[in-house]
Amino acid sequence: MQWCAISYPMLFKLRSRGSFIAAIVLLQSVVVGLGWVGATHAARDGLRSRVRERVIEENSRAVSHLCAAVSSIIKERPEPGKPAWEEVQRLVSRFTLPGSTSLVVLSEQGEVIFPTGRNNNETHNEGRPGAREGGGTGAGVSNPVLTLLPGGEKMLLSELNPGAVVSAKAKWGAAGIGRAEGDAGDEGDQGESVLSVVYSTRAGMKFVAAAPQAVFDAAERELASDVTLWVGLAGVVVLCITIGGSVVLVRRYDTIVMRMNRQLEQEAERRTRRGLAIRNGLVFGLAKLADYRDTDTGKHLERICRYCELLAQKLVGVYPEIDKAWIERLKLASSMHDIGKVGIPDSILLKPGKLTPEERNQMETHAVIGADTLMAIRQRVGDDDLLNMSVQVALCHHEKVDGTGYPNKLVAGQIPLCARIVALADVYDALTSVRVYKPAMSHAEAVAIIAKSRGTHFDPVIADAFMAIHPTFDAICEQLQGRELAASLRAAA
Repeated sequence: MQWCAISYPMLFKLRSRGSFIAAIVLLQSVVVGLGWVGATHAARDGLRSRVRERVIEENSRAVSHLCAAVSSIIKERPEPGKPAWEEVQRLVSRFTLPGSTSLVVLSEQGEVIFPTGRNNNETHNEGRPGAREGGGTGAGVSNPVLTLLPGGEKMLLSELNPGAVVSAKAKWGAAGIGRAEGDAGDEGDQGESVLSVVYSTRAGMKFVAAAPQAVFDAAERELASDVTLWVGLAGVVVLCITIGGSVVLVRRYDTIVMRMNRQLEQEAERRTRRGLAIRNGLVFGLAKLADYRDTDTGKHLERICRYCELLAQKLVGVYPEIDKAWIERLKLASSMHDIGKVGIPDSILLKPGKLTPEERNQMETHAVIGADTLMAIRQRVGDDDLLNMSVQVALCHHEKVDGTGYPNKLVAGQIPLCARIVALADVYDALTSVRVYKPAMSHAEAVAIIAKSRGTHFDPVIADAFMAIHPTFDAICEQLQGRELAASLRAAA
């Protein structure tokens, strides 16, 4: 296994501009060569299919017209020696098919009645089976096995009496007579042909146009030669452009690559910082968009972030997971708590009166909607501490420690710490803010309600932390709501 120790530079010594350009040209030559071969084969397949379809279409139209013409000149099935029979024979003998396609008219049982050649004159009819003097029925019988197109079903020609033109493949001799599969015969006179068959019920005759495979092969070769030539010329042009372009590009960019390598680490660090800033900005902007749907103030999210920061700072040392980085994540994650409200109709979200039980149930779905939205983002960007906390906040900020909250009726420690903190901050802000369905409460009223809900709605430890610093909440509320809150309190009084 000594070959495993061969190093990459020993296998590919691209140490000079010339060797690099040579490698590019060699690779491009292989690609162009493979493309030329593939394009040629694909073109031939396409041409073969198009030629076959066109010949079949022309032959089908021709025998369909012939069948219609024969049916139009007779009123009943013609019999040999009768005027109608002679008229049909004259019509068929004058009929011309395109190219090298031959025409044979058969009885229902497959007897050859009128075999004609390319020009369908009497010279071509001489010596043909079935072209009997006096217009009698032919002695030859044509009953080959047909392979119907495009389905591939097999059946005998005698069993096929189609009212509309049917196409099929079969062994069909130069004399215009087919044979059943397995019959003895001259293989040199039996080649595969494509048949177009139609049956006239009135005349009791089958009209068969047979196009030998040679017709398709000749047309294919003629068209494929042109395609091969032009594809080859295009490949040469591509190679020339590749050589010239490679020389120019290598000369211009070899020094840039070296300079970019020196700057790579610095650029990576800058992009990382910018990516985090963009992420945080988008997260907050998304939360802001949701917030504008159900509040008239632009400061709601700022207040929630400040309240959560105050509570978390007070709880440092009480919960070991709380540190500076955790608090910074909480500030941003708390802004995402009501993002799911974008999925709630305005008729419910902005309703000034009390919600009905059905409306209340629909309103409560905003927690799941918000969590699902954030989890979809997490699936795209991968695991992230901020998104993980945001999902917990969005899903669980309406849970209560006594298990009566929603959506999952979690109890006490089952509720994530971040969601328990946001729950108290959100309730305080809701109580002290103006909403479409209520005026703002005073700070003292909000503090009394939170104190009463200690141990039922709110975590006792977090509620105690709030009680210790609630004057600061009041100051922030006054600062970020100002005259709007004062006006609401005056109106309520």
